[in-house]
Amino acid sequence: MTRRRGGEEGNEEAPLPITPMLDVAFQLLAFFIMTYSPSDLEGQLDQGLPGVAEKRALQPAEVKPGARAEENLDLEPPSDLRMAIRALQGGAFKGNISSLQVSNVAGLETNIKPVRKAAVKSGKVEDQEEADLLNGLDAYLKEARKTVGNKEGIEVKASGNLKIKNVLRVQDVCRRNGFTKVRFIPPEGRMR
Repeated sequence: MTRRRGGEEGNEEAPLPITPMLDVAFQLLAFFIMTYSPSDLEGQLDQGLPGVAEKRALQPAEVKPGARAEENLDLEPPSDLRMAIRALQGGAFKGNISSLQVSNVAGLETNIKPVRKAAVKSGKVEDQEEADLLNGLDAYLKEARKTVGNKEGIEVKASGNLKIKNVLRVQDVCRRNGFTKVRFIPPEGRMR
């Protein structure tokens, strides 16, 4: 019988059973999956919108509880300007702005011409063309605001496949020029 020396006995490692630990981990995972129940939407409120009579009233005493909701009340003055935004239909730049057209109350339609404020920077040429169109819209709205009756409202009719970032850019240009009530008209086509 050979005797081991004291220094060599400390090198032996105890076996670590991995299989039972994996079994427990999978059981816990299954338990949490089976018992999980997602909560209701936190932002959902079960409230109705105010009635037509309440919206029209300026003072609480003027509220008419018997007013019909079907009444076609003109609560806001009509917009003097209507803008049509068309988008590119195909290719790599599908959804970018291809043209802007503004019509006034008299029916006079104006195609917005691009205005280049700076030299073309590095990047895509199509992005620069959109920026030039928005600069042209900015210049047009500054002049048009002087002659329109409703200086806050404008209607926007955009193509259905126009990218939302471009709609927001047009809305920013409108608001920058004082048209704070931007009303969207149903689009010409749906995005697919």
